[in-house]
Amino acid sequence: MNTKQQVLAFENSMNDLYLEQVDKQSKPLVAGIRQRKKTDFSPLTGRISLEGDKPGQVENYYIGPMHIDQDDLYVISWTAPAAAVFFRNLKSWQSRNVRVQRRFIQKVRTLTNYADVWVGRPNGEAFPTNRPEEKPPTPKSGGKSRWLAGVKAKVGPQPKEAAPASSAPAPSAPTRTDMPLTTMEDLLRETLSAPRSLGLSSVLATLQPEQYDLVTYAADKSVVVQGHAGTGKTIIATHRAAWLVHQDRQDALEHILLLGPTPAWEAHVSTAVGDFGTPGRKILVGSVHGLILEVLGFEPSAVRPRPVDAARVPNGADALVRSAALRARSSHSKGLDALGHFYEDFVTRSHLDGETPAVKEWARGLPATFKGARKDPLMWPLLAYMRILLEPGDVFEHVIVDEAQDLSLFEWRVLEEMNAGSWTLVGDMQQRHSMQVKTWSDITSRLSAARWDERVINDGYRTSQAIADFAAALLPKSAGLRRASPLGRGIPPRIVNAQAIQRTVESIALEQCQRLATDRPEGTVAVITPDVDRVLQEARISGWSAQDRWTWADRDLNRYSFLTPEEARGLEFDSVVVVEPATFRANSGSDGRLYTSLTRANLELVVVHSRPLPTALAREAQRLTLENPFAP
Repeated sequence: MNTKQQVLAFENSMNDLYLEQVDKQSKPLVAGIRQRKKTDFSPLTGRISLEGDKPGQVENYYIGPMHIDQDDLYVISWTAPAAAVFFRNLKSWQSRNVRVQRRFIQKVRTLTNYADVWVGRPNGEAFPTNRPEEKPPTPKSGGKSRWLAGVKAKVGPQPKEAAPASSAPAPSAPTRTDMPLTTMEDLLRETLSAPRSLGLSSVLATLQPEQYDLVTYAADKSVVVQGHAGTGKTIIATHRAAWLVHQDRQDALEHILLLGPTPAWEAHVSTAVGDFGTPGRKILVGSVHGLILEVLGFEPSAVRPRPVDAARVPNGADALVRSAALRARSSHSKGLDALGHFYEDFVTRSHLDGETPAVKEWARGLPATFKGARKDPLMWPLLAYMRILLEPGDVFEHVIVDEAQDLSLFEWRVLEEMNAGSWTLVGDMQQRHSMQVKTWSDITSRLSAARWDERVINDGYRTSQAIADFAAALLPKSAGLRRASPLGRGIPPRIVNAQAIQRTVESIALEQCQRLATDRPEGTVAVITPDVDRVLQEARISGWSAQDRWTWADRDLNRYSFLTPEEARGLEFDSVVVVEPATFRANSGSDGRLYTSLTRANLELVVVHSRPLPTALAREAQRLTLENPFAP
């Protein structure tokens, strides 16, 4: 067994002990619009070594999703103040210098790699394995440690499974010739390029300082996080939700709402929320689409998300709805009957009450009957707002919204009625699917937060630079460019002209899916197109079978996701096939839907078309052809 394998064996023995103790703790409570399967906790995140009070003395501690201090294992929660040493890459903590930081890579619940970064001068081993004389001493004052802010620090005997290390300390950081050292950059690249699962996982080990600062932003303040595609916005949203309610954090919140754009997003992020462990707390995970249907009593699984471009609402119309509904709240009738009576009374009277011409025109354009309004998806946010005013429901201490740039006015009004605290809005104005808002102030000016901070993140962590640059051709120059990704340049997008080879875009899309699945057997593949039903019809003819609402399997049981641009928002895949880009702009009049869809790919992008490409993409496709004349 070589040295690095020995260290990994030791760290996995400690990780096994940690997971054993975590399993004995209270299980996480993850509430959602629908019941979900419990997710296991993540393994250990990393380690920190600090200089002790005396020369040569060190204090080591692990970082993990949950604080554990028993059975000779000491782990501080990632939410503890001392965890900032790890996540912010600090050089000292409460007058103690940091020696070295170790971060882990995990697969399922096993540690598969690590990287050590020496902050101080390399001296001896980064961390001891099983030499008792190198254990940090037990702190005095009844086990209290000032650098851990009053939490007991304890390091006991090491597990017997660890192989013995050399007894002579090395004069510098160990050099291993039998297995290459892993740098922090290598670790981040390895993590980002690893095959994606269909569910989001926690990424504590590779959480970057700017992401950590936004995750741990003051809970009582409202913040907007603006970032280009691939900057980790969904990671920030989910990790912030877990941080706000975590039991190991002082002043933890009790009841928060974490919302994304679609049920597909909801299913995607729910797996990550359970990784952290929040016993006794509540995170309601849902989608804006599902929440609106839930308020209205519709079956969420029966309706696909609508294209995002809600009916325009004139100034004052929402205030009119609110005042009318509050006057009607005293009615003894409840449920959809009460909503129906109120709606029909509202549409017959609102334009007669001396309102502005714009409000009168808007009111006249509403369906004359409640039955008619229920059939129109564009009316559902208005109906949901009416119902929640008539019958108030749950109220939350904080609301987090991912892809927040796409909510309509009445969707915001619904959320306002449910939020008694502050907000975290995450999104990208360049990915907006609607032209009704252009800046974040267009949104925040509608909400009743006393003060808003806007933070911008530009570092790319997900999509390769080749894909990001190709998609960025659709953006105005004023949008700026995302900074380079640790994934590097990556594979250039592949452009396939179906008309040139006299085939259908649907058959080529399925062929490319199978190629991508063969190239990356453990990776995820998605097809994104507004005409998803046509691709599904081709899949059905080819003998593929539906696995769930979004997933199909071919004859070899390879699985693929088939999504509309609306359903793909906030998701990520190793490989994506975008079909017929010319059709993406029809519903919104902007390139936001296409830009979003192109940037769902982490590692490989294929564009299949028979119609002319949008001008900006056509230029990029020509450039790619000139740079790679022999590419298939």
